[in-house]
Amino acid sequence: MKKLPLYTIVLILGLFGCSSQKKLVEQAPFTIKNPTCQEFAAGRPEGGSGFTLEIPVDGLPSDIHFEKVYFRGHQMIPHNKVENGSTVLICEYQRNIPPASKDIIMHADPMEEVGNQPPALLKEKGEEFPFELKGDEAVLEYRLEGKRKSRYYKISGIKEKTPRQYPSRPQN
Repeated sequence: MKKLPLYTIVLILGLFGCSSQKKLVEQAPFTIKNPTCQEFAAGRPEGGSGFTLEIPVDGLPSDIHFEKVYFRGHQMIPHNKVENGSTVLICEYQRNIPPASKDIIMHADPMEEVGNQPPALLKEKGEEFPFELKGDEAVLEYRLEGKRKSRYYKISGIKEKTPRQYPSRPQN
């Protein structure tokens, strides 16, 4: 009987505690018009490949800060770009960038090998992707100025543009 208040407090905290699941809002204080995605590939292996996601935003209040965009299993930080008086959020994801190979000095005298860098360790796996999305869907994370809690808005119907193939450097 003496532990009843303790059990009550634990039960209340368990029921009303913070949720780790991110909840989507139905209406955002802005409108999204014709978002597009365009794959790109460089002509050289060093250039890599990836995609660019463009999200045109109309009626954008000044007190909104965009935090992240979740798209195709990736988290990207959007950058605002103003085109013809309207705001466009640009998200670029680049993959397949091989690390720059540096020469390794091998010498009988260990002091001659001082400039060698140790191999990079594999990055630890980050948190899991928080949303289940189709290929033409993204989630936009934003925060209102003065608020600590982020809000999440789902974007559907992202159009796929023709991939852009960058030419390679001419061989001499």
